[in-house]
Amino acid sequence: MKPTHTVMNYPASTTGDWTAYWRASPMRHLRLRWQHVQLSVPNRKNKANLIARSGSFEALHPDDLPLVCVVRNAAPYIKSFLRYYREMGVTRFIMLDDRSDDGTTEILSSSSDVDLFSSSVRYAQADRGRAWRDALFNLYGRGRWYLSVDADEFFVFPRMEQRNIRSFITELEQNGIRRCLAPMIDMYPGGLLRDGIFVDDGTKYPFEVSSHFDGDGYTATPEKFGVAVRGGPRLRLFGRSMRLSKFPLIWVDKKTDYRRGSIHGPGPCFRNFLPATGALLHYRFSSLSLSEFKRIASEKSHAGGAEHYRAIIESERFTDDLSLVYEGSVPYTGADCLVQRGFMADLGDIKLGSRPKCRVSA
Repeated sequence: MKPTHTVMNYPASTTGDWTAYWRASPMRHLRLRWQHVQLSVPNRKNKANLIARSGSFEALHPDDLPLVCVVRNAAPYIKSFLRYYREMGVTRFIMLDDRSDDGTTEILSSSSDVDLFSSSVRYAQADRGRAWRDALFNLYGRGRWYLSVDADEFFVFPRMEQRNIRSFITELEQNGIRRCLAPMIDMYPGGLLRDGIFVDDGTKYPFEVSSHFDGDGYTATPEKFGVAVRGGPRLRLFGRSMRLSKFPLIWVDKKTDYRRGSIHGPGPCFRNFLPATGALLHYRFSSLSLSEFKRIASEKSHAGGAEHYRAIIESERFTDDLSLVYEGSVPYTGADCLVQRGFMADLGDIKLGSRPKCRVSA
């Protein structure tokens, strides 16, 4: 019999709703700790086979903020990705290029703050990129914070217009939190897909063109790898219940790896039961979507042989003339709107008495 999952209120209606996210049940916590120990026993490991391509490859300094990213064919928006995270405070981009053939490699190799790697194995062989990320953590060092994102993900956090990311990290540390749970919010144009054309000329970010998101219709449940958020336009329009949560800002220590978890919940998984304290603006629907989804489906490298993407492209409604807008659509106006709508928590608003005395992030 499959275990039942408690559905938590999401988006949160009040700051008190976030208390349900703080910890796994005692039985689940014990089971996850035992699972982590079992997976620590050496067994078959997916190989990373990293190949250094371009960059300084210098050791990180204590005050560096590195970003790890696996990328394939992101030329239409990769410059804006670099610009966005440079402004956030990233000092080193550690990029694994999975055989891009659209100019992404050339853009990255010309950037002085990018250490560019490739691999002799493909994405699926690298355990859908998990082996690459773990290998890069080993190479650049543990005992530090990393951003770990994809090229179409733009991380936001509460009050980011008034403070920098290092201040946010300090707040996480003061609350005993070693990783930031973030919903992946699928962004889409305010009109038709074909009109959602982003030009990477330095004047806008992709989420300013694909500027809307679903304001309701989500669930959050404690699952195998941690709190899982599901919903958004892929469920509303296509019936695909995909996991839409990750941990893009993470303290990487000797216990941390993706092998003993998933891309959506790195090991040790007992650290993954937390309130959402950030969000990822996911540049998922635009004028590029038809071609991108077809490529992903044909390569069959994503989970389940990319079954979710195959189902979407087979849908009659998935055309350039599709508008994803509905009565619950919300324009993104800044990080504060996600706090106000309950998509992420501002830790300063959660009463100290409502937090558990024992952190699961130990």
